[in-house]
Amino acid sequence: MDLRIFTEPQQGASYDTLLRVARTAEELGAFSAFFRSDHYLKMGGVSGLPGPTDAWITLAGLARETSTIRLGTLMTAATFRLPGVLAIQVAQVDA
Repeated sequence: MDLRIFTEPQQGASYDTLLRVARTAEELGAFSAFFRSDHYLKMGGVSGLPGPTDAWITLAGLARETSTIRLGTLMTAATFRLPGVLAIQVAQVDA
């Protein structure tokens, strides 16, 4: 069975929290990937603090701090990402 972690930081998670989750998932060796949502706005009755974060910037940071776990988004919002710019961002995260 291939297990993966999925987070929704717009509901309230800092980069440090996401880094701890990704590193722990990697260290446990039971999870093959770490995914995060690509939403800026919170949903429901949560505060959403510390505030919105960007999926691809977060993944770029996590890529430098992890070495074996795969990283990605469940989906990427085409409504606010230009395709050419997104292609460059994703290629740089992969590098």
